[in-house]
Amino acid sequence: MGNLVGMRTLTLFVSYWMVVVSMAADLSVTKDAETGWDIYVLSQGDTVATFVPAAGANVQSVKRRGIEYFHQPEELSKLPGVRCGNPVLYPTPNRIKGGSFEFEDKKYVFREGPGNHIHGLVNSAEFTGESTEVTSESVSVTAAIRFDDQSERGKLFPWAHTFRIKVTVREGSVRWEYEVDNDASEQVLPFGVAFHPYLKYQGTRQDAFLHVPAQSLMASVKQLPTGKLLDLEGHALDARKPVSLAGYDSDDVFFGMVPGKPACLEFRDVGRSVTFKASKEFTHLVVWTPGRPFLGIENQTCSTDAHNLAAQGLNEIAHLQLCPPGEKRQGWVEYVFE
Repeated sequence: MGNLVGMRTLTLFVSYWMVVVSMAADLSVTKDAETGWDIYVLSQGDTVATFVPAAGANVQSVKRRGIEYFHQPEELSKLPGVRCGNPVLYPTPNRIKGGSFEFEDKKYVFREGPGNHIHGLVNSAEFTGESTEVTSESVSVTAAIRFDDQSERGKLFPWAHTFRIKVTVREGSVRWEYEVDNDASEQVLPFGVAFHPYLKYQGTRQDAFLHVPAQSLMASVKQLPTGKLLDLEGHALDARKPVSLAGYDSDDVFFGMVPGKPACLEFRDVGRSVTFKASKEFTHLVVWTPGRPFLGIENQTCSTDAHNLAAQGLNEIAHLQLCPPGEKRQGWVEYVFE
């Protein structure tokens, strides 16, 4: 009997030890031979994220229980830009009408000639890894990029400051935290932040259901908001109750997102979902459903073309973010995978 009790105790101890080990957070860093970029792999339990600061601070991959959720590049060198993973859009989410904007009676030009500027200034830029943290419940990496008058981005957006992205992996979730540190300019810094995930359909499109508990939809012409808000009641894009993405055609901005009421994407035929939690700064959400194997659910701190809307006196719906000299501004989004 004593031996049997001892064996049961040992079995329980080994089982507990195995559970603790399997749930432990882990961080590994390797250098890609072709690009020379540092590749950070953050793991917590069965959730694994691959973060590449030098490729626009892009989280290339998120896997839960071995299932990949992000569309992948053909090769790592193609990760920078806006085509895969989860690109960071800053300081101008999505489009700027005509490639320029005005702020405090000054004009800033991101693009000369016809057409619009799109997706900010950092999605292809090289961030530098600043710090790491590993605890019993999470693993984090912080990367930063500097805007100054020596860089092209600093000449286009001439506020001397630092922009940071912190990526944290916990069991079942990945969080992106941003920080705008207006430490060197002497002016109020006008900005917006967005994340542009290329989410793979996990099953059929018709069995993918979207829930967006927004207040309204922004009227737009050629993906540029006009400044008017549309009632969602009876609208083809109304997703305040879950709707199938079969035939759902959107590249539009939803307005009035609030904490506690996150957007959610369910893949019902395979029993998976992603919930898009966010801090109070993220009042806007772009839903992009191209006819491809992926889609975008894009949390934004402001509207598309927010700088120009604010210049027209429409900042209540533009929600352009402002950071005074010597101050910092933060916010976060978190994807929960279930």
